[in-house]
Amino acid sequence: MKEKKSLLEKFGLVEKVEVQDTPDIKEEDQELMAAVEKMKLVKEQQSTARTTVISQSQGENEDPTNAMKSKKLYRAEDIYKSYNIKTQGINSLFIIESFLKALPDYLPIDVKRESMLNIVMSSGVSVESLMADGNDKLRCMKEFSESFTRDTNDTVLSCENEIRKLNEKISNYKKAIDAMKKLQEEQGAIVRYETERINNILHFMNPNL
Repeated sequence: MKEKKSLLEKFGLVEKVEVQDTPDIKEEDQELMAAVEKMKLVKEQQSTARTTVISQSQGENEDPTNAMKSKKLYRAEDIYKSYNIKTQGINSLFIIESFLKALPDYLPIDVKRESMLNIVMSSGVSVESLMADGNDKLRCMKEFSESFTRDTNDTVLSCENEIRKLNEKISNYKKAIDAMKKLQEEQGAIVRYETERINNILHFMNPNL
């Protein structure tokens, strides 16, 4: 038995509909995918923008005094230690101070020097090595001082720059305040004049008001 065709089939609309439906579905899928990709792109841009704003805000709000908080006062021992220079022991120049304390204070300086040299040589330490240790300590102090001075100068300069920027902002704010006060005064004068003008006309028209 021959299967009856529907009206759509009789008029040849089924194939046409099917042919048209498939591209329509695919086109909708493509539009949906494009919309999803667009949403992803917008979210990424928003995320990047938020990150940029946060980074800028953190940079603007950074307290320059934090640089000072990270600084500290170094003892001489700390400086020598950072340069791997000994401060104690028989081979350190400072051993001379210990030897000097053992000598009577009333001895003349020349006698003290000669006695000191004898003590050093009898201890098996060469004067040259002690002199070299002293020069190493001087070099250490010089290098540290130059580095520390550069670092602190940079911090001072940075703070001075921040102060200058803040002073400029304060000056601009003061100018803005003065301009706003002047504008407020002028605007108030216009409003008062216009109010009085209207009241005069109204009073002329009706004195009982």
